[in-house]
Amino acid sequence: MKKVIIVILAVAWFGVNLYAQNSQGKTDDLGRIALAAIVPEQAEGIPQSARQLLANKMEQIAVQNGIGASAANPRFCIVPVVNVLTKEITPTAPPMQALNLEVTFYIVDAASQMIFSQTTTSVKGVGQTEDKAYMQALKNINVKAGQFKGFVEKGKEKIVEYYNSQCDVVLKGSQALAGQKKYEEALFVLLSVPDVCRECFDKSMDLSIDIYKQYANYKCTEYMAGAKAAWANMNADKAAEFLGKITPDMECYSQAVQLADEITQKQLADGANVWQFKMKQYDDSVEKEKLMIQAGKEVAVAWAYWGAAAHFNWDWNWLYKK
Repeated sequence: MKKVIIVILAVAWFGVNLYAQNSQGKTDDLGRIALAAIVPEQAEGIPQSARQLLANKMEQIAVQNGIGASAANPRFCIVPVVNVLTKEITPTAPPMQALNLEVTFYIVDAASQMIFSQTTTSVKGVGQTEDKAYMQALKNINVKAGQFKGFVEKGKEKIVEYYNSQCDVVLKGSQALAGQKKYEEALFVLLSVPDVCRECFDKSMDLSIDIYKQYANYKCTEYMAGAKAAWANMNADKAAEFLGKITPDMECYSQAVQLADEITQKQLADGANVWQFKMKQYDDSVEKEKLMIQAGKEVAVAWAYWGAAAHFNWDWNWLYKK
């Protein structure tokens, strides 16, 4: 069963606008922290029918307190733990199920398995079935309760403190991932650094450019191999598919241009008039560094969407027990 990931707000990856050094006490700075509402499959005991509702409640808690989240970056999350305190059958006709739930919310870093903030609330629900009673209880969570403001503010502050104190660890970890050719994950880690953590953010952006270059050249070798193999089988369209993925910032770009010209000349010599493939080009007026930053973000976003949530380990002994 896949983890339930709910997008709170569509938030773009952290931009490259320049601001002053961060101040942990400023709400506008801390507001740039983004969270995702996640109900991991390891959160046992929560009925499947209630998971969407619970995630919606966490979404509302975040929105009510001025933050949002992105499916592109599910690293920082709100996750729940729900315990049934009491379960009773009402002496009514017909009899009803009555539940008293204790719901604890955590703001966590799903990658490092750190808990930044937590708060607990108790709710009651009655229904014809246990699942309906469970749903009714969750509906009674008051997302506007004052406790949630402090819960979110503390979480945001702790995230900033983490990056301010552990930046070297983050950078070295990303370099280690790149050394293992896990470039997408390395870029994800670097581009998860909030721009409010100005010094660490700047270092991460610089390193992300270097790692993106490594990634681009690694992929270029892969694409060229595919293009050559396709052309060896005289499959010009397949070759074009691979060559179309090669951009001017990749080291093998000149080789790709040469192969594209070779295919073009062969097609013309054979009388073909439908293959008009041209290699991608960059406008010289556009700053290459910004293009690489954006390309790195797109790689990280893609890995986050397809890989991050799947790679996070939710079997935390102190949070979720099998």
